[in-house]
Amino acid sequence: MSAEVALPSPTGLQAFADQARHYADRSRASNTRRAYASDVRAFANWCAGRGEASLPASPAAVLAYLIDHAATLKVATLQRRLAAIREQHAAVGLHLDTSSAAFRDTWRGIKRAHGQPAAKKKPLMTVDLRRAIATLPDTLAGKRDRALILVGFAAALRRSELAGLEVTRRDGGAWVEERPDGLVVHLARSKTDQSGEGAEIGVPYGSNMETCPVRSYRAWIKAARLKEGPAFRPIDRHGRIDTEAVTDRAVARIVQRTVEAAALAEGHAPEEARRLAAAYAGHSLRSGLATSAAANDAPGHAIQRQLRHKRFDTTSGYIRSGQLFKQNPAGMAGL
Repeated sequence: MSAEVALPSPTGLQAFADQARHYADRSRASNTRRAYASDVRAFANWCAGRGEASLPASPAAVLAYLIDHAATLKVATLQRRLAAIREQHAAVGLHLDTSSAAFRDTWRGIKRAHGQPAAKKKPLMTVDLRRAIATLPDTLAGKRDRALILVGFAAALRRSELAGLEVTRRDGGAWVEERPDGLVVHLARSKTDQSGEGAEIGVPYGSNMETCPVRSYRAWIKAARLKEGPAFRPIDRHGRIDTEAVTDRAVARIVQRTVEAAALAEGHAPEEARRLAAAYAGHSLRSGLATSAAANDAPGHAIQRQLRHKRFDTTSGYIRSGQLFKQNPAGMAGL
């Protein structure tokens, strides 16, 4: 006779249920979780002001919420808020039915009437990067900015990845390894790698001393005397280096500030220089590498590997942009 199997007590099952909720929360990136929480609060406040229930919410209330905000929020934001509301219901075992023809047609009409292409920052192409880098002074801050921009460009890093780099290996973190052939950027987790498998990105020596990411990084690390901790840090006006890392927003500001300096050096008025710089941001380094490499006929699969895209469809957008004038029929028509 087989022995009886002892079933877990309800208290024990509750502990597992709590862990399950914890892991379910971790299934999305922290930025997405924060955005969803904010979206759910916004919907709850809107419902409270109209005497409507937000959980469970009626499809009519959700549709009215979308209509009420169609003129003031971007379609992408509305799409995320709808997803957040659905997920909130699913998390507590409720089904929000948005499959009716009326809901689908109205939502489709909102997207058609108010949808617009996402505002993208310009890629920092190699020729513009060279001009920008040339304006950086040979100071501690200038060495940092040069290294940050060139490593971010060469490794096609997102601004959060660049800000999070460490000088030495740290469990669960991103770090830079110096090798004879160049640098290896180790990423533990990224936007498209939520399972945390990690990635290694090679950064070779540049052919131009002034824009070599490897030499620039080593010059910065030596000047700053960094042995461990964040690779890129704030520097105050007295030249004192912080112990914390720069923020991802600081990365964007460094890029814009350097582009603005280049525009001023070329004779643009201050207002015009600021306007030109505003077209760039942290992502301009990543997109600039991809677009510049495509313009120089780098293989598509190599660009995809450097950008760590899961799908080639994502990479192909950069390739199309970089090869607009390559084998262009208009240029072969004898005009």
